[in-house]
Amino acid sequence: MNRLHATVVTASLLLFAPIAPVAMAQFGGRAGFSEALKPDLLPRDMTMIVETLKLEEWQRPIVQSLLEDYQISFKTGTDALQQKMQDNARKQKGAMNDVRLLLAPIEAWAPEKERLYEDLMASIKSQLSENQQERWPKFERAVRRSKSLDDSDLAGEGVDLIFVIRQMQLPPDVVAVVEPLLDQYEISLDVALKARDAKITSLMPQFTEAMTTMDINTGGNLQDQIIATRIQVRQVQDDSIETIAAQLPAPHGQDFRSRALAQGYREAFQPDALGSFFAAVLNLNDLTSEQRSQVQAIQVTWENAFMALQTRMLETIRVEEPKKAQRKILALAAKRAEKSGGVAPEVPPDLMVPLRNEKNKLVQETRESVLKLLAEDQIDRLSAGTPGLRPPPPPSFSKGQAPGATNKAGDTKDTNSNAPNDSKAVE
Repeated sequence: MNRLHATVVTASLLLFAPIAPVAMAQFGGRAGFSEALKPDLLPRDMTMIVETLKLEEWQRPIVQSLLEDYQISFKTGTDALQQKMQDNARKQKGAMNDVRLLLAPIEAWAPEKERLYEDLMASIKSQLSENQQERWPKFERAVRRSKSLDDSDLAGEGVDLIFVIRQMQLPPDVVAVVEPLLDQYEISLDVALKARDAKITSLMPQFTEAMTTMDINTGGNLQDQIIATRIQVRQVQDDSIETIAAQLPAPHGQDFRSRALAQGYREAFQPDALGSFFAAVLNLNDLTSEQRSQVQAIQVTWENAFMALQTRMLETIRVEEPKKAQRKILALAAKRAEKSGGVAPEVPPDLMVPLRNEKNKLVQETRESVLKLLAEDQIDRLSAGTPGLRPPPPPSFSKGQAPGATNKAGDTKDTNSNAPNDSKAVE
């Protein structure tokens, strides 16, 4: 949770508890509001400034000083902003609640925030040579990409494919192959990000009004408009992943695709839940040839099933995640109808839930099928050092089942509520 969202929700708790925090999330929450307390350039961006503009050594300390001055001025402004929000929240305590009064300091701060950023950019540009100024549009796109991708809500929306390519540390000749595609990606993404951010900014006054009147339907319609622009950004990302992956020579293309999808769609592309388990089993020095071949066959079956499930999860996330805000709105309306005796709307199910349960079941069944092939002493040695399996209980628990103890089938009874999702069903 960023600083602004925390501030707004904290103040809202005083004013509208318990409805407002829910409404903030449903009405776009951090969309737009999150920008107020976030600098447009951060100290971490100095590396990007140097690399994109190709700064000379003598220019770097000057630009560094400009960036530091900007941070000081920005903090002074946001400290005053937060103080005004707190003062407005206190004024309303015990009186009629008005979200507009609470958020008025944010609207008043926006022009000053923009001025500080423009002054900084103008100061940096004034230090550049003619050749460096030719790179200015590329630098502006890099800045926008850096700050805008952080405010992504949909899976797949916020991945930076240029950063993924840099992470791979590809040979220069391989990078040269896809450089035109990266340039095209950079421009297409910039167009989509500007359209998304402009839509969010234009809708903020309507969001404020909807929050003030607690107009759930209007808030939902506004959220849908923002989601549509977020989907457009995500589409640029998805299309570019496939285009760049197809152009890269093997094995770099598949590696790039896997990295990009894993960064963009983290839930679908979590690490192999049984990779270390199979490695430990196949490392047992007394496996018979028959045991080894059977375990390897199960591993192949698992890997194929896991990859197929990842693809289904990816497809489901792309379709279902944009509906999440509407599901929350319908759920809230259903609760209100239940209390008032009205007709409750039907809340569509989250189709990711059965896929999560299917994954957990697949993990458990695969693990159990391997353990059935092993002798009891092999399971004991395996459970002593394998993630997902627990060692036998210590002697002090010999008369009863120890917490998290392992039985002969290799199952565990874990009372720890922080256990990974792969070890328990999702409700």
